[in-house]
Parts: sequence; C-alpha cells; structure tokens
Amino acid sequence: MALQELLPLYDTIAQCNRCGFCQAGCPVFRTTGSEHSLGRGRQAIGRSLILGDLELNPEVMKALDDCLLCRGCTAHCFPAIRTDETVLAIRHAYVQKFGLPAWQKVLFQKILSDSGTLERTGRMALWAKRHGLADAAEKSGLLGMIDGRLETAMHVVPAMMEVPYLRGEGAKVPKPDTVLHRVGYWASCGLSFQFPEVVQATLRVLAKNGCELTPLNNTCCGRPAYSYGDHDSARAIARKNVDRLTASIEEKQLDAVVSECGSCSTHLKDYGNILKDDPAYAEKAAALSRKVRSFSEFLVAADSNGHLGKLSGTVTYHDPCHLSNRFAKVTAQPRKLLKSVPGLTFKELPEADWCCGAAGSYTFLHHEEASGVLDRKMGNVVKTGADTLVTECPACMMHLGYGARKKGLPVKVRHLSQVLDDAYAAEAKR
Repeated sequence: MALQELLPLYDTIAQCNRCGFCQAGCPVFRTTGSEHSLGRGRQAIGRSLILGDLELNPEVMKALDDCLLCRGCTAHCFPAIRTDETVLAIRHAYVQKFGLPAWQKVLFQKILSDSGTLERTGRMALWAKRHGLADAAEKSGLLGMIDGRLETAMHVVPAMMEVPYLRGEGAKVPKPDTVLHRVGYWASCGLSFQFPEVVQATLRVLAKNGCELTPLNNTCCGRPAYSYGDHDSARAIARKNVDRLTASIEEKQLDAVVSECGSCSTHLKDYGNILKDDPAYAEKAAALSRKVRSFSEFLVAADSNGHLGKLSGTVTYHDPCHLSNRFAKVTAQPRKLLKSVPGLTFKELPEADWCCGAAGSYTFLHHEEASGVLDRKMGNVVKTGADTLVTECPACMMHLGYGARKKGLPVKVRHLSQVLDDAYAAEAKR
C-alpha cells in the first residue's frame, strides 16, 4: 500500500536523477559507505514507499534513522533537493503509525513542552550527574533498560558547573550603561544546564552593546520533537512559545529575540512555516520569526561591538549546521567578530560547515557513525594549528569538546560569546 503522507513530496523526490553527487557532502556516507546513508538512497526509499514497493516498518526506518538532517547532500545536489524534508516526512509517518518510544513520549510531550517541568528535570539531572547517580545508573544497567545507546551519553557529556542558569522571568541580567536596544533573551536548554557560563558571557556581551535584556519564559524550541517526527508535539510547543513571546514582545516593546544557540534561533525563525496551516497562529508565528536573531547576527547588524581588549592565540570557527549557508546563512558574522578582536589570529577551518556529528542527541543514539564524523572534523582542527575552537551551538560544543578530550588535543572549545566576553574583560583591566 502506498504511503499517502509522502504524496506532496513526490515531485521533489522525482527530481533525484541518482547521479551520486550527494556522496561528496554526506558525512555519514563518508563514515559508513552505505547507499542508504546517501541523499540518493533516502530519496529512493521515499519513492518506493509512495509507490507501495516498500512497507513502512522498523527495518525500513532503521535505514533512515541515521540521517543527520544537515543538508550536506543538498549543498552538492544540482536541483538542491531537500533530503531532510523527505526524511522528516517519513519519520512523522512512522510516528503516526507506530507511536513514539516511551522515553521520547515523556521527553517531548511532558518535559520539553512545559517550562516548569523542564526547569525541575534539568536541575535534577544536573544534581544526579554531580553526585554520581548518573554513573550508578549506567553501572546498574538502568540506562541500558531505557535505551542501550544512551549509555554513551556519560562519556560524551562533559563535567557540568554546579549552578545552572536560572531560566525565565526570575533570571538576573546585567544592565547596560546606555540603552540602545530592547532585547528578549531566549534561553536554550543545552546552554542553561550544560554551559551556564556561556549564558552569563552572552548576557554580559549584550549588555556591553547597549541591550536592555528581558529574560523570556520560554520552554524548549521544539526542534528535538520535530526532528524525531513528533510534529504534533513540536507544533504544540511552538504555539505555547508564540503566546508567551508575543506577550513579552508587546509588553516590553522588544526590538529582537536573541539566542546564542544556532539550533534554537533557526528553528524559531521557522515557526511561521511550521504553523502556517494554523489560522489562529500563522500570522503571530510569522511575526515572531521575523524578530528572531542569532547572537552573532544581532551583534553585527547592531554595529556596536567595540572597545575590545587584546587577546592572544590562534582561533578557528566551526559552523553549526543550522547557522550554515544550508540553513540560516549566518556565516560571515561570527568570523567578522572573531577577526575584530585585537591580538587574535584567525585560521579558517577546512570543511568548516561539515556537521561535527552531534546533531542534538544523534551522537548518543548513533555513536559509531557520529564518532567517524567527529574524527574527520578534529583532524581538520589539527590542520589549523588553532589553540581555540569557536562555535555557536551547545551540542557542537559538547561534541567538539569530547573530540578534543578523546584525541588528547590541546584545544579549548569555546562559544563565540565567551571570546568576546574575555576581550571586554581585557579592555576593562587596561
């Protein structure tokens, strides 16, 4: 029986002429060598599902589950076919037919959809990691009972700071000397709990640039649910955030909503598309999307980043997939900011826009493939001779940091906001 849910994508799938140029841009294919890992292979599966030559089942889904959704194949495809759209549509159809695993159902529909539950769960997880309970869960086999692949998370996730960033309206923010911009700060899940030091650096840099900051009472942006095919939960999360952020934008007369997480900012920019068929939210979602800026994008557009002190060392930059030219096209801005810091030497990273293999939770669930992708990335980092590797994504920071530890490289992985924060601190000491 044909898979009716994919019929709207048939014309797109039919554009694939099976030339194989997608081989050049697929990090997973470069690791596995498997045809199903290619855009060409994934489109062929989609076509067979539409024609009824294949039945959607766990075996077929396994062949599609290892896609990074990075659009590396699209960048090398002459008609620029969006393979990620086909994969996402099939994942959604699979969820509709078979449902979600229990842990994903709880995560997407209970935890990530509610800011209060998310805050409590994040703090509990942080406490468990800090007090050794997470290690005990791994050794007891509890993680394996949930999903054996999750055990790898213990090795990938770095040691965390004791105090996470307090999300929401109760958060404390620095004040600017002069108000030039009114900015709503979007707190990402990964940075709030895993890298709160990045959040504090971001807030200080924004304040230095004349931003009157309003911490937003947001929950997860919804990308994890959307990426795993639970589009209903992703839309429900988007509606909740639209309501909250629209109210804050109107009340505080915000000029922009800024996030230093590339995945969050890019997904928020897509709210208008995600909710386009919802008559009650389409217009509000599109209006919100137009307000969203990534961290470096906002700073460069504001043209107020100055008074930086001198730093030393050699830096290179890794483009998060969602900020690359395949998605949000925020690539020149972070490089411009890094090059503006006195004393820093910038070296371009070979294949800078290739996925590092993190892809949210991909490295936990497909660790062998992710490790192969990461090894290639870290090899390119070594070629630059840089002592600092900079990016704008918490998942990338986590995975690149793991790669540096794994390879024993003398490379610090830092967020762009931390580098700028150091430069402001250096100027203040003069």
